Formats: sequence, C-alpha cells, structure tokens
Amino acid sequence: MLWAAGAFAHPEEALTGMRHLGYSLDELLLLVQQQQPLPHHYWDAAQHAATLSELHPQFLAWLKQAAAHFIHPEAQGVQLPGWYVTRPVELAAARAELLAATDSAPTVILWGPGGSGKSLLAQALLLDAEVQQRYWNGVLWARLGPQGDPGACLQTWCRWFNLKVDSANPTALRQQLREALTAPGKRYLIVVDDVWDAAALEALWLPDANLGWLFTTRDRTLATYFPASTVQKVAAMRPIEARALLERLVGAEQLQQEPPAAGDALLAEVEYLPLAVRLLGCLIRLRGWTAVLRDVSSERTRIVTLALGPSPTTETSVRLALQVSYAALPPDLQQRFVRLGVFGYGHTFSGLVLAALWEAEAPDADWQERAALAEQALGWLYDVGLLELVSTESAFVVYRLHTLVHDYARLLLREQRAFEAGQRSYVDAYLALLQKPEITAAILEEQWPNLQLAFTYALELDDYTAGLSLLERLAPFMLARAELELLEAWLEALEPQLSPAVRQQRAAVEAQCLPPAL
Repeated sequence: MLWAAGAFAHPEEALTGMRHLGYSLDELLLLVQQQQPLPHHYWDAAQHAATLSELHPQFLAWLKQAAAHFIHPEAQGVQLPGWYVTRPVELAAARAELLAATDSAPTVILWGPGGSGKSLLAQALLLDAEVQQRYWNGVLWARLGPQGDPGACLQTWCRWFNLKVDSANPTALRQQLREALTAPGKRYLIVVDDVWDAAALEALWLPDANLGWLFTTRDRTLATYFPASTVQKVAAMRPIEARALLERLVGAEQLQQEPPAAGDALLAEVEYLPLAVRLLGCLIRLRGWTAVLRDVSSERTRIVTLALGPSPTTETSVRLALQVSYAALPPDLQQRFVRLGVFGYGHTFSGLVLAALWEAEAPDADWQERAALAEQALGWLYDVGLLELVSTESAFVVYRLHTLVHDYARLLLREQRAFEAGQRSYVDAYLALLQKPEITAAILEEQWPNLQLAFTYALELDDYTAGLSLLERLAPFMLARAELELLEAWLEALEPQLSPAVRQQRAAVEAQCLPPAL
C-alpha cells in the first residue's frame, strides 16, 4: 500500500520495509523469482484481498523492472574459483564499511602485499547479497594493473548504459557516465582492482554521495588522495584458513598421504600467503608430497645462499613457490609459460591466439590442431596454479596471469634474452589471427587490448610493414568503436610509411576540418 502511494524511490527501500513487517528473505525471493503470494503477517487478508490482488502484480512488475536493469558483477567476469576459501574477518569488516549507514556512500581501500588475496576478497564482496541489495543498481568493475588504460575502462562502463562512446572527448565521456550513475534514486558500487597509480585512478574518479567505491592496491599512500576513505589491510591468511585452502587444493587422495605435520610446516614456510599456498597446493595434487617438500627445501636453501634472507617474507615466499612450480614443468612447457610474459599486464589469452604464438609446437599441423594443442598446454599450466581462469563461455577457455606470476614470466623472458623474439612472435601471431575468415567483431573486441599491444610492439621493432598491416585490418573496427583519437595516433606513427595517395587524402580531410582563417 505504501508502494502504491509512492513511498519508495527504489526497490531496496521497499524490500527493507517488507523485512520490517516480518517477511523472511526466502519469502521475498519467492515474490521476486517465483511470483508466489506472501502470507499477510500484519494485516487482515480478507479485508484487503481485493486491493492486494490488484497491487501484487504491479509491485512484482516494478521489482522485476528494477532487477532487469541491475548490472551484475558476473556479467563483467567476476567469479570466485572453486577452490575459494572465505576469510570471514576481512569479509565482515569490508562489508560493514560498504553497508555503513552514512550520508555519503563509502570509499573503501583494500591494501596489502601482492598475492595476499585482495582481488578475491573484492570479488566476494561484489557477490555478497547484502552488498548487492545496498547498491541496488549494480556494480561496475575494472582492473587497472601496472599498465592499465583508464580510458578503456570508462568506455567499457559507458557501454553498459548504451551511451555514445567518443574516445576523442574523454571529458564528455566522463560527464555522460556521471549523469547516468548519479540519476535520482540510483546507487552503484564502483570497484577498481589492482590500482598502481593514483593518476590512472583519477581519470575514473567520479565523486558523488550515492556512489560507493572499492579499490584494491599494494600502495598504502593511495589513501592520502582520498582523505575520507577507510583503509583495510589484507595480509596473509590465518593458519586455519590457509590450511583449509591447502586441503581444498591438494584433494582427498593426497590429503590422506600427507606426512605428519608436513602441510603445516609448508604453510609456515610460505608465510600463509594465498598465492603461494595455491601454487604449492596445485603442485602437491599433481606430484605428491615428497617431491614438492624436497623441491621447497632445495629452493629455500638456494634463497638463503643468495642472501635473499633466511626468514620467509612475502616476496621470497611467492618467489619460492613460483620457482618450485616452474621447475616442475617439462622443458617445452617451461618455454610456453615464459613466452606468456610478452602479454600485457592483466591481458587475457586463449588457445585462439596461442595456436600461432606457440606455432613451433606443431609447425606442420593445421590451425585447429595447433589450437587444440595450445588449449591442452594452457590446461596444464592452469592445473599447476600458474594461470587464473577468466571465462569458459566462449569456444576457447580464457586465462590470464596474476600480476606477480606475470612479473616472473617476464623476468625469465628477459633473463633468457628472448623478449624481443617474443615481441616478434606476438606481432606475427596477431597478424595470423586477423587473416582468419572466422574472426568476428566479438573476437576482435575480446582481443582489443592485445591487438593494441601488437601495434606498439611492431613500432618498437621498427616493423612498419606489420604496423601498416595491423592498421589496414583494424581501421574499420576502430571506426566502429569510435576510436578516432587512437586511429589518428596510429596514422601519425606510420605517416612516413603511408603511400603518397593516402597521405594526400589524409591532408585533404584534415584541411576540411580546420577552422576558417581569420
């Protein structure tokens, strides 16, 4: 009845009021999802039957309309892995900050060392029912990383609102996004993961009383840019949590074969750091306790010998786990892992492109066979914990490297003096991919960050022929994405290599766009 009188501006207020009347969450879910009538706890059903029967479908339609416009985190690739172990103390503290009843929506910073589980904690918060109810219009998610592109993040967010994307006018882009996010009655939570640079974050910052913000970072000083923010430290897991994670990773069979106290000693060896625990747990599942314990002991001796420190630290714990995992790979798989270091930070990949990047694996096989072999190799790398799963919804399983794992792969690539060769293979792989007739606009969209990196590598290698080929194949796609500023930058970079006819045509177009002379 209150809803019919216009008492509620948004569904969260209505649902909160219904809970105060005594409806359980299960009953509310029945109303929204299954269209079941609710018991009338606090009024006479007979007296109000006619009115209620009229209002029920209208109220249900209103709730469904609101739910249809909810921006789901799952649709943006946010998902918890099957081995995820909750961290109740950190989760409860961060949830309390995001749900705090204040005049302005909060800004929460999850701060901690690399590999401590900040990103997973942020994703768990986004999937939390109470958080989703408070931010009833949904969430926007972005991952920056060391080389993040805030402009690309803004464009992605704009597309969720079907807004016009004009990369040449970032100010207008921010303004129209701000208007969509701050419309009356709207409330969103914006999450920016893996922030390395406050300047990059500034391009995304849209302050408003109804916008909640959640950042993850290794940089404690980020809080100085947001004086009203709350900083929550995310460090190593508690021993009981790390033990639960290890048990989930090694599996029942290996758990039964654990030597006395071996698991607890191993967890202490890596300082209960989630990333290190995951790497070693995956390895134990595949190789058994004896081999992994031996390799960990050997690597610890090497680290001490190199004077990296007799006591475990966050850095040495992750390095130890990475080195043990890498050393356990067959030589051919080691090389495939190292060559993944040529991808950009946070970039995704699949057998689709690695069929060409790892072409030496089967030079005489056709593309489908090479793609299948690449998929198999990626599966092995995932099984030992070196890859993160991004999506299984497309024809090819999509993965990425954790930032610390990426650092390690790139370090090995440079130590082997193979980075330039890796760049060359990367450019060639994407040129080969663009020649496939089955490549769709959706695939180009998915590969867009990697394609831009291919152009950058082509210029760094002084391979202007490859740059021109990339420009020729991608110019229509860039126009469709309204990437006019980027297209102009590519043209300028290749200006000396353009044919006279193209340069003349470009000069004529620029002349038409110039303001009249005074």
